[in-house]
Amino acid sequence: MASSFQTPRKTLIHSKSGLRIVATNEELKSPFIIPEPEWISDTDVTNCSICKVKFSFITRKHHCRRCGDIFCNTCCHQKLKLQRMCFIDPVRVCNICAPITASENEFFDHHLKILTNGATLVLESSKIIKTTSDVLQIKLASDHKHLIFEGVSLAPLDIRSITYVEVVKDIGTVDKFEESIEDLWSVVIEFDMGMKTKLKLACAAELANRKSGYSWMFALNQAFKLLNH
Repeated sequence: MASSFQTPRKTLIHSKSGLRIVATNEELKSPFIIPEPEWISDTDVTNCSICKVKFSFITRKHHCRRCGDIFCNTCCHQKLKLQRMCFIDPVRVCNICAPITASENEFFDHHLKILTNGATLVLESSKIIKTTSDVLQIKLASDHKHLIFEGVSLAPLDIRSITYVEVVKDIGTVDKFEESIEDLWSVVIEFDMGMKTKLKLACAAELANRKSGYSWMFALNQAFKLLNH
């Protein structure tokens, strides 16, 4: 089923902020990608947007590539990868956008790979799935738009239809002889595809699957936050 999802072709473009590799078809781009901001005009700003220092021949203006606002060099000196806008090289970001960008880069470098690799989880509750087994495999498709389920008769889930994600601790599953936290967690996913539905998935019993399952749940939670904040 995974092969039915199209990975977009990409092309190299040169914007005023730098080189970017973007999808040739806008409709096929990853939902985690955002467009470049409109730059605030130099003529509209006389002071740094953070420290309020007045610009002069010595104190020059700098645009943040993530928000498009104007700052002095002290408040906009960091150069970071801006993967969410598909830049090839690190670009200038302001002190406000820097921690946000660093968090986004953590998602692209780590959590996105976990989601596409997938995990084995246990189905705890759902009103829409009828299956003879409670074990399933779940992963993010190559288009970054759909969750794919294997082992259950459930159609791919558009992640943009997800309205709520919560990783919860299941106290009742605590094993007093097991110190690993990975066996204490499940994920609740609520989504709306014409009908509001809730899905609860738990970590599998095997230790290896528990660890990858917990990592996958946490990565999904990070993806939901990225799409909705």
